[in-house]
Amino acid sequence: MNRTLKLVAAAIGALVILAAAAIAIVVATIDPNDYKGRIADAARSATGRELVFDGDLSLSFFPWLGVAFGPMHLGNPPDFPKATAPSAASGDDDIFLRIKGGGLRVAFMPLLSKRVEVAELMLDGLHLNLVRAADGRTNWDFGKPGQAPAASAPSAAPQAPAPQSAQPSASGGAPLAVAVDTLSVKGASLSFRDMGTGQQFRARDLNVNVNGLAPGGDPADIKLAVAMSGQKPDIEADLSLTAKVQSDLDGSVLRIDGLTVTLTPKGGVVPAGLGKVELAGDLTVHTVPQRVDIARLSLSTPTIKVGANGTAALGTQSFDGLVTLAGSPRKALESLGTPVRTADPKALDVLDLKLDVLAAPTKVDVRSITGKLDDTAIQGKASAVPGAVQVIRAELGLDAIDVDRYLPPEGDKGKAPEKGAAPAAGKDGKAAPQDGTAEAKKSLRGIDADVTFKAGRLVASKVPMTNVLVRLVADKGLVRINPLQLNLGGGAVNGDITADTRAEATKSRIVTTVKGVEVGELQQAALGKRHVSARTDVKTDLTATGDDWNAAKHTLAGTASLAMTQGTIHGFQIIPEGIKGAESKRAGASGQKFDSLTASIRADKGVVSNKDLKFVSPGIGATGAGTADLGRNVVDYAATLDVTGLPKIPIKISGALDSPSYGVDPAKMLMNTPEGAGGAIQAPVEKGGEAVKGIGGAIKGLLPGQKQ
Repeated sequence: MNRTLKLVAAAIGALVILAAAAIAIVVATIDPNDYKGRIADAARSATGRELVFDGDLSLSFFPWLGVAFGPMHLGNPPDFPKATAPSAASGDDDIFLRIKGGGLRVAFMPLLSKRVEVAELMLDGLHLNLVRAADGRTNWDFGKPGQAPAASAPSAAPQAPAPQSAQPSASGGAPLAVAVDTLSVKGASLSFRDMGTGQQFRARDLNVNVNGLAPGGDPADIKLAVAMSGQKPDIEADLSLTAKVQSDLDGSVLRIDGLTVTLTPKGGVVPAGLGKVELAGDLTVHTVPQRVDIARLSLSTPTIKVGANGTAALGTQSFDGLVTLAGSPRKALESLGTPVRTADPKALDVLDLKLDVLAAPTKVDVRSITGKLDDTAIQGKASAVPGAVQVIRAELGLDAIDVDRYLPPEGDKGKAPEKGAAPAAGKDGKAAPQDGTAEAKKSLRGIDADVTFKAGRLVASKVPMTNVLVRLVADKGLVRINPLQLNLGGGAVNGDITADTRAEATKSRIVTTVKGVEVGELQQAALGKRHVSARTDVKTDLTATGDDWNAAKHTLAGTASLAMTQGTIHGFQIIPEGIKGAESKRAGASGQKFDSLTASIRADKGVVSNKDLKFVSPGIGATGAGTADLGRNVVDYAATLDVTGLPKIPIKISGALDSPSYGVDPAKMLMNTPEGAGGAIQAPVEKGGEAVKGIGGAIKGLLPGQKQ
């Protein structure tokens, strides 16, 4: 038995010696450089391009099947347009590919078992020159010479793919398994130019190293580094990548652990001020079904970080998982060269959001939103379905927010916009809507939205509001805000606002109820001073047609009412000094108290009329009636002031509505005086004038933007 084994071993040894001798003879007698011409002819026949060997070839057969090559290059198609200006890679305008040298060594024996074990694949000085000609042709199109691109076949119903079988290939064996021990690319570069647009991109100093890549083996180390530059858009940056990659035996699962991609911008569209941009995380790629499991993936800069954990289905192009966003929006914008100015320099400094997302081409569903913006806690959810009509659903809740913090500083608010041409007038003389309004209306007709906003406390224009609830519903151009609810100034506000943008001119309706609001508190908060204090009730039901106020004011119609009770007009002495019987009625330095101020209005075609103004105060009474034509900007109002100790004082308010004049008619006042002679009459007239000045000042104090 032992003798037999020795004979077998000796036979095998002899065969190995004979094989080695045969390989040595082949290597010694075959010169691969003799075949350069045949290889070049084959390349020309297949591609129509010239393959030029500028260096020598060498072969090895055992134990490694290898080839080494020196400099070579592959040209562009012979009829490809020449560059009118030299590229960044001087001398390469007519070259598609150039390489300084390289080599490939493959283990010989594993090939017999249909395994490819690459000991080393090395490429040195590879340069790939990609060009798109002005006529649209590209130098990377490798169609056969003289062959026109195949015409597209008429579209037909897609065929169901044939079911994949786990059977061996037609050749009767298993597919090749490839393992790479060392892959090295040194000093490579790539350039792209579009001769029609002038767009250019160049990757230089590209170095790639892969060690130990084998199916079912240990994790392989991958490293890549490259410098990039380009024009249109301008870009200058360095990029590096490191990762450990591992696959199972059949290649159905690929694990990428410790992925780190770092971009260091140096200028252009990605400014250097942004700092290093890093993508890091772990990925697991499955081929059946096609999906990517994402773990701890993050995209970060020195100022902001976006994270993701979940699953991306490649077949359905969907993502299901958590997305986080944290950092400083203010600093991020500054790093991009777009600093933001806010009234509070600390606003937009802290953002921390977590979103539970299911995203697909047919729908994006943010199932929950939680987090904080500065000191504001945020909760909500949202969804969007694209299409001819976009369907949007959203709910957003805030615990407390001061909107004023996020507005421009006070010094910026007063800056007037640049003066331009006056809006063009329409056929009826009214201002024609601007193009932006038309575009906005067109967009609204393509939206189906239902959005709800809640805030426990909200400050706007320095006015604090609580229990804010707003729901906006947009149905293909019909927009309605209902409910609109909030509490302020110790009272409540409810509103129902509708805007129908489906017609050529927007039709609007505003229905509001204000109950028990102390207007003095609102003035104190917004202006820092009280002009009038009173519990105030307001009701409105008004309609108008027009895309802006200049058009809508001509069509205003509806009703409104005002009731102010237990109030004070601050800083005015409506009852003049020296009026007998009225001393006890004067309010003193704090202002004039009143019991009530009530009025109702009716509007029709832009003309607002009032017939029942009534002011009641100790020692003072007033009534009034008149009209205001909004379209013509004209007011014509008459009131009668009844002050204890004075005859009734007729007051005339007239002129431009935005700057009316107030006056007393002395003749009418004299008619109201029992004895109209001499000094007995003159004093009441003078005192009445003082009273009118006082009430006029009070009226101005009620108007927005008016100063006493």
